[in-house]
Parts: sequence; structure tokens; C-alpha cells
Amino acid sequence: MKRILAVTAALLALPLLNACSLLSHADDAEELRSALTGLSGVDRVELDYSEPATLDSGKLELRVAMSADANPADAVMVAARAYEGFAGPHRGEESDVFVTMGDDTIHVRSLGPDAKVTAVKQAAERAVAVLSDGAVRADINTQDVEDAPHVFTEYTVIIAEGDGDSIQQTALDLEQKYADIPDAAWRVQTQEDEAGWVLGSTSGFPSSSQRALYGELNQDLPRGASVQLVDDLVTVHLPDGAGPDAISAMAGRHLAALGGAEKSFYEITSGDSLVMTVSQGECAFTTDQAGSRLEKEHGADCSKVSRTSE
Repeated sequence: MKRILAVTAALLALPLLNACSLLSHADDAEELRSALTGLSGVDRVELDYSEPATLDSGKLELRVAMSADANPADAVMVAARAYEGFAGPHRGEESDVFVTMGDDTIHVRSLGPDAKVTAVKQAAERAVAVLSDGAVRADINTQDVEDAPHVFTEYTVIIAEGDGDSIQQTALDLEQKYADIPDAAWRVQTQEDEAGWVLGSTSGFPSSSQRALYGELNQDLPRGASVQLVDDLVTVHLPDGAGPDAISAMAGRHLAALGGAEKSFYEITSGDSLVMTVSQGECAFTTDQAGSRLEKEHGADCSKVSRTSE
């Protein structure tokens, strides 16, 4: 009987919960935009708000451009003030604020957050300290972060130098300077698009073993190739026209360095095509000349082989 009453009560509550989830906070969003516009160092604020719909929350996006004479403390205050709104009226909505200063961006993400405003402000203060180390994007996440203080920051540092050696050195320099920043992940890359050199970790800094592996993977590459290593996933980007002989030889060296196909997460792309993918022994190859050559020379090391179109 108690179970029937509990289920009935839950069913009766559903219309009320759904009505709350459909409540628009457009006026609150405009008030928040106005509040941010009035803060020191702010040049302009763009607001994009989507009304909630059945089974979907409202969505709030704010893009804040700081003026040329703004100081880092101004950007911190913008991030903190925006999060106050995210944790208040917009708590149940997907909320993002992007604060740009030149080529640097601080992004705060929120949905049903548990973090206090002071924790987000502290994360923003740590982020602005890194802004001088290249073009930096600090993604401060408060959504589904279970461990206190319920804030996790992913740093992406884009450097001008275009090779793997510079990436390795920058990652080491960053660790020496910012090793005391908690609750963070770090990624260094040479350009914003997908084809650049990348070394990163989704928890902390790339380890010494990662850096050593990255250096090994970067040896004797086809001209114009670049290597990305994030955690244990390796992606090699090749320019159009790379020869099958060079591609296959490179793949053999890389798979050996990674402990063989059965232990590897490895991809080779050329242009818009995934020429080869390896996921712990499960391998896929394109049917073009390069993919066929890779399958012929490395397919026997795979536990499962499939073929894909170009």
C-alpha cells in the first residue's frame, strides 16, 4: 500500500516538475547581460537565450568581449558574476559564458552546479595567471563535477612554433610554472584546427613517459605530418599525397612503440579520411592504396579487421 501511495504521489508531482522545468528565465538572462555590461573593463556583451521546451532545459550563452585596457582582475569578476546567475536563476539551465581578452578566452560552463561562487572565482584567478603563456583557453566546468570544490579547468595553450619539439618543451615549462594548480587538465597545441601538433592529458599535465613517447612518435615522419597524443590516444595527420610506403613504415614504428596493435589506440588521417584506426586490436582500413597497404602489412596483428570507404 505504501508503495502504491509513493508511486501515485510521484506521478502527481510530474506535472509540477515539468511546469518548473518549462519556466522561462529570459528576463533573468537580460538582467544578467545588463549586469555584466556594467562591469569594469567590459566592451560588449552578446546574449543568446533559448526558451525551455518539454524534456529540455533553457539554454543561456553569453559572450563577453573585454576592452583593450581591461586587466585580468576585470575578467575574473565577469566570470564570477556570470556564475552567480548560473547558480541562481539559471541553475537548471545549460549556461555558458565566454570571456575574451585578445586571443585568450575564459569559458565557464554550468548546469545544476554544486560549486560555490568563490570556487569559480578562484579557478578564474588561476586561469588569468596562465594567459601570458600563449593563446590560452581555460574551460572552467562546474557541470557534473562530483569532487569538491566541484570545479575542473581544462587549459589549452596554443603556441606559435609549429613542431613537436616546441610542444614538448612548452608542456614541461608549463608544468614547472603551474604544477600547484589543482583540479586541472593541460593540452598544448600549435594551431586551433584539428591538423596541428598536440600533447595533452585529461588529468593534470602530460607525464614524463607521455613526453618521452611523444618524442619517439615524432621521429622520421613523412613530410608535412603532425602527431597528436592525448592520454593514450595517438592521431597522426598526413598531408594529401603521402606515399603508402612511408605511411606503412611509420605505422609499423608507431605500433611497436605503443606495444602492438592489441594495446594501442591509434589513428591515421589523410585529408578528410581516416586511413587506419586501431582500438586495442580492432582495426579498420580504407580500401584505397594507402589503406590496402596498411592492412596487408599490419592487419595480421589485429584481432578484428574491417574496411571502410575513403
